Amino acid sequence: MVRQGSTDQWGLVCHYGWNLKNAEVVCKSLKCGNVLTSDIEKSLYGDTSLSKIQDPQLYLMDQVNCTSSETSLWNCPFRDAKECIVGVAVECSGHVELSLNLNGLKNVCAGVVEFSTESGTFGVCNRGWDSSRANQICQELGCGDHYSIPKLAIFKKKQRTQNVLLNCAGGEQYSWQCMDLSDCEERASVICSKHRMFRLRDGDNVCSGLVEMYNITDNSWVPLQKKVNSQLNYGTTGNPLQQQNCTQLNCTIGNLTQQQDVPPEVICTQLNCTIGNLTQQQDVPPEVICTQLNCGATGNFKDDHGTNNLRLTCSDNVKLRNLKPKCFGDVIYVVNGFEHGVCFSNMKKARDLGKVVCRELGCGEVLDVKQNLRESNALLHDVECKGDEVSLWHCPANHEKKQCRTTTVTCAGSLDVRLSDGLGRCSGRVELQLEGSWLSISSKDWTEAESNVVCGHLKCGNSTKKIKQYFIEGNQKQLESPWSFKCKDSTAKLHECLKINQSPSPLPSRSEANIQIICQKEELMFFEGDSPCKGRIRIDFFNDEAEDRWLPAEPKKENKKKATDTCHAMGCGNLTYFEKEDNSTYANVTCSGQNSVELRNKRGERCWGTVAVCRGGNCDSICKDTWENQESKKICENLGCGNPIDGQFSFPRNRSAFYSVYCLEERQNMSMCKFISKNDCSGPAQVICTGSIKARLEDPRDKCAGNVSLLFGDWTPVCKDSLNEALKNTICRELNCGEAISETSPHESKIKGLLGTITCQSNANSVSKCKFNSISVKEKPCPVGYLKCTEWKRLFLYKKEGPCRGPVYALSEGKTQHVNGQGWGQEEGQQLCKYLQCGNYTDHTTRFLRTVEWWNKTYNCSGKTDMWECERNNQAVQPTQQLNITCNGNPNITLSNKCAGKVLIDNESVCASHFKDHMFSDLCDSLNCGKAIHHWSTTFSVKTNCYHFSCTGNEMLLWQCGYKKSECEKFLSVVCEDSIELGSTEKYGGKLVVKYSDQWNYVCGTLNPTDTKMVCEKLNCTDVEKLDESKNILAKEIEVTINCPKNHQRISQCVHFKEEKKKKCIPAEIKCEGCVEEDKPQTDFGLIAGLSLGVLGLLIMVFLWMSRKRLLLVLRRYRNKNGKDINVDGNEMNNIKKEDRDLSEGKASLLDYDDYEDVDSDKNKTRDEDADNRSQGSSGTEYDDIEGQNGDISPHQMHNDDNLPLLPKRPDNILEDQDTYEVETENQEEYDDVMPVEAAADENAGTADTQAQMDVAVDAGTDSEAGTGVNADAVVVTAEVEVHAEQE
Repeated sequence: MVRQGSTDQWGLVCHYGWNLKNAEVVCKSLKCGNVLTSDIEKSLYGDTSLSKIQDPQLYLMDQVNCTSSETSLWNCPFRDAKECIVGVAVECSGHVELSLNLNGLKNVCAGVVEFSTESGTFGVCNRGWDSSRANQICQELGCGDHYSIPKLAIFKKKQRTQNVLLNCAGGEQYSWQCMDLSDCEERASVICSKHRMFRLRDGDNVCSGLVEMYNITDNSWVPLQKKVNSQLNYGTTGNPLQQQNCTQLNCTIGNLTQQQDVPPEVICTQLNCTIGNLTQQQDVPPEVICTQLNCGATGNFKDDHGTNNLRLTCSDNVKLRNLKPKCFGDVIYVVNGFEHGVCFSNMKKARDLGKVVCRELGCGEVLDVKQNLRESNALLHDVECKGDEVSLWHCPANHEKKQCRTTTVTCAGSLDVRLSDGLGRCSGRVELQLEGSWLSISSKDWTEAESNVVCGHLKCGNSTKKIKQYFIEGNQKQLESPWSFKCKDSTAKLHECLKINQSPSPLPSRSEANIQIICQKEELMFFEGDSPCKGRIRIDFFNDEAEDRWLPAEPKKENKKKATDTCHAMGCGNLTYFEKEDNSTYANVTCSGQNSVELRNKRGERCWGTVAVCRGGNCDSICKDTWENQESKKICENLGCGNPIDGQFSFPRNRSAFYSVYCLEERQNMSMCKFISKNDCSGPAQVICTGSIKARLEDPRDKCAGNVSLLFGDWTPVCKDSLNEALKNTICRELNCGEAISETSPHESKIKGLLGTITCQSNANSVSKCKFNSISVKEKPCPVGYLKCTEWKRLFLYKKEGPCRGPVYALSEGKTQHVNGQGWGQEEGQQLCKYLQCGNYTDHTTRFLRTVEWWNKTYNCSGKTDMWECERNNQAVQPTQQLNITCNGNPNITLSNKCAGKVLIDNESVCASHFKDHMFSDLCDSLNCGKAIHHWSTTFSVKTNCYHFSCTGNEMLLWQCGYKKSECEKFLSVVCEDSIELGSTEKYGGKLVVKYSDQWNYVCGTLNPTDTKMVCEKLNCTDVEKLDESKNILAKEIEVTINCPKNHQRISQCVHFKEEKKKKCIPAEIKCEGCVEEDKPQTDFGLIAGLSLGVLGLLIMVFLWMSRKRLLLVLRRYRNKNGKDINVDGNEMNNIKKEDRDLSEGKASLLDYDDYEDVDSDKNKTRDEDADNRSQGSSGTEYDDIEGQNGDISPHQMHNDDNLPLLPKRPDNILEDQDTYEVETENQEEYDDVMPVEAAADENAGTADTQAQMDVAVDAGTDSEAGTGVNADAVVVTAEVEVHAEQE
């Protein structure tokens, strides 16, 4: 039979013309070998008819004529069959066998569909594979209907180079009749209903254990048992084998004993059982099961512990790597010692895979299945679990090695919860263990249900309401998206609350606090009484319904242990005493140790510092994460240090263990609180009580004056804006310095200081009694606060003897007083030199002095570190001897440019702030530079530390002022008198200028005669050079004036700087009389010009002489009156070049080639021919006006007359005048009245004594054109005529 593709109908081939070659094509196209025989259908098969397959009257082909090379009968020539009653039949040598290939096993009811022929094995393409074709295959193999069509590539298969597509029309008896050759990669497979599926369980690896076979009828697994005889063993009802067989057949022994001597077939038939079912469970070789399970090629059966069930051990050893105790990680199979991963499938199937893995490992429910980021070696891919498999190895999958991204599983067994950093096991910060890491959980969206689930999981009852952050935050990472912890209600299991969101939500802000809870079963034990380690133990419950109670004395053993635990928990050492109280049932407890809570700092002061718990001589800090203001208030009250101050300050961090603290509200003694030991904290708690605050005034010289600092842990400067009058007066009173004086700071600078509101009572005498509101150290610098009190005083030197030696004075209350030398020794002298910033002490003397102004202090510096601490008030002063000190300090004070420039002390700058005018003159005077006449400040490009001076006004030398070094914005520069230089813009006058600090500056205004004379004398006519204004840099603004006082010694004392800089000013000009300017030779520019023109004319004449013949050729060309071309000798130009070469080589002189005679002869020859064309009537013409003679020359004549113009005849009387005439002809259209030149030439021909020179400019093209005879129109542009008459 053949099938027509267009109609998809089957039909017969008519016998007409049928031959053996046609039969060969049929066998070949069906992969059935060679032709055995071929004849008409009736002859070959007798009366056998094909009517069961197709209507025998339908014939599709007739007179087929193949060559045997065709691949299909349809490729052979044929004609449509019209009338035919007999078909043809062919018998081939080959055989087509259908089978299912299960991992290399044949004759099974599951696997890849294959056809085996003499031409090889053909796979079946998966294209178009469906349940109807699968049913056809299963039925054809006697395997029932199809049970399932597995996922592609689930069975091991050998790649076939030949594949077919089953293209059935519906009437085929065998599936091979549907084969069409096709190319494909995916192969069809099927599991039929009669396929026997096995599994192994309860073994030491996946490939060993009890053998079970799947019963498709009731979807159950039953053990595989030993093979039994085909005949049942008859006997008594007590026969074990009999009982086993009946149990297997779900029959009772009674029925069996009633039907003795009955063959088993009868019994099975009666019981609706078949012997086939029994043999299917007994006649399976171990290698079949092992191969089917991908457990190797061989195996061994053995009894299952004396039962009839079978256990199987296959040749391969396969184990799923145990994830316990973590219950999460990569899914890895170890096959015969080698590890292989499992390829990740899509999420739905991967979750089924995860269920099997978690159950197989005993890790509970699956939480998450993820795909690894990197590829690795895998053995299982295309896994398709149902979720109820005992082992992942039993899931349908392809067991072939492959590189892929493998699978990671997280099971519920990896999940745990704890409460950290709490009072006990049932309180603290909630932390969840997930995938091996402990994570805190955000308090956002946390409800009571979640708290109850956590407490229930820990067997701590339900949760309680917590109103305070008792426990530290910790530094664990928070649970992040895609995970979330949300319970449906309080009865949920822990793993049911952990969810993974398929669409991750935004990550929670880390600013959300971690959740903390306290469960009802948490207990807290305290000592009650005055001592933190002695007394009755109070038990505090967190269950609202439970009442607090005290630890009873009985039962003694049990409660004594609780007392011991309490001693340890409170840091009180060991239990030393446990007895019942008198007249009470409660226990009286004493521990061996003591503890206390202190504020510790490097100064050893009591009312500020880091909060520390001290136990047995060791002190450890309290963590600031749980510390609140109520604890600060409690410790300040415990220590008698007032109230805590708001604000955080930076203290040095000490290394120690940290604690969190839990105190009952009614507990007043901080030492009796519960301290929880931890090693995880962001830093120690720090407290400043008002009782610790002190004030001081910082100045290098002054007592009771200086920058204000408060003791806030460390001495911290106070911003200027924080100082109010009440605070200033309070500070002065606290320091015994009287009242505050309004005064600006001599060292004003910016610092990072305290800023806030400090409120003091009007009569307060200590800043510790003031109120501090939100005061803190500002990061942005602020102006420092300065304060001077009425009791301000200073010790100083002010004589000119030197910066670090001389008589010592004291300044107080506006009076300068003498310091008595009574009791002074080396210690006092050393302390004074240090105070004066003058190095070390050298010696001291005293001098007798009669005065009433004596300083009423004496000094003793033994053991003192500060000069003001040396003062003594208990010894009477003997007012006779003044102290004179000598120190070794010798500062090098200079100006950067001798007597002007930047002020430098040991090459370091001086800050420009708070200098008074007399200080500048004192500085110049000390440098022997006269007085100061100007000073200014310049801003540093980068802030720099430099000297800040504070002077009283009495000092004669700069170093005698007090100074300090700190950051400065502007440095100081000074100009002294002796640095001044004078100059002018002219030698003996002009604009007056002054030079200072390397820059010239105009002098403002007008000088009076006296000052002018003084300036001129200074300029000294012969010595002063003129100042070139274009080369010297002058100041943009005029700042200097000259105004001499009546009595002065030198002109520099007359130089002043303008006080009103904004007022405009013009430069002063002077004229110094008595200075005679030297005569300088005058330059005769006319002579220079004449000589230059003469040289130029000579050069032109030489050029014309050397080019004379070229010019003559050009002139001759234009003298042709008929306008005809002149034939030029071809060698003439060559001759000219030769003459030029001879001249250049020195072979000839300029006169050797003078051919003017030839030119003149030629001119005479043509003169008669041109006579008719010349202008007539030039003779007798008066030459009073040469321009008037041009009237006879038309523009046409000027452009077209080829004859060169000649000078006209000179009148007789022209010699008497000896005049020169010049005529310029530029454009003929504008000079129609110019005389023809030829006519003038004729008249001038007989004049021998007249010298004539004519210059003619001709536009006649190039030399090359002239030399080759090419025509070129010439235009006369200019003509100059000079006539010189000489007396004979």
